[in-house]
Amino acid sequence: MGLLVFEPFRTEPPLPSITAGDTHISTTQGYYCWSGILSTACANPVRPLDSPTSVSPGEEINIEFRMKPVAESLKVEQGKNNVTQIPIHDHIFVAPKEKGLYLYNLTAFWNNGDGNYAFSIIVE
Repeated sequence: MGLLVFEPFRTEPPLPSITAGDTHISTTQGYYCWSGILSTACANPVRPLDSPTSVSPGEEINIEFRMKPVAESLKVEQGKNNVTQIPIHDHIFVAPKEKGLYLYNLTAFWNNGDGNYAFSIIVE
C-alpha cells in the first residue's frame, strides 16, 4: 500500500528532477523552510553530496519540479568558494565547455517556502 501526500500537507519543498539528456543527476536537499496546513518547519539536513554525474561539454541541463516554483525564483550558482551566478532560461542551463568537476547550488521559492539543493557534475 502506497502513501499519497497531498500538496497542502507537504512538510518540505519538492525535490527537483535534474537531467542532462536522458541522464538523471542526483540532488541533495539542503536548508529549507516550509509551511503546510498542519505544520511549519525550517531544517538544514546534513546529507553527503552524491557522486558527480558525467555530462558532455556544453550539454543542456534541465531542472523540473512537480510543483512549479514562483516565476523567476529559480537560481543556480556554481562553485563553493568563488561562486558564480549561472544564467538559466526556461529551467535550463548549459554545462561548462571545459573539462572538470563542477559543484552547483540551486534555490527555488514557492508560496509555502523555499528550498536549497546541491548537485555536482563532471564534464568529460
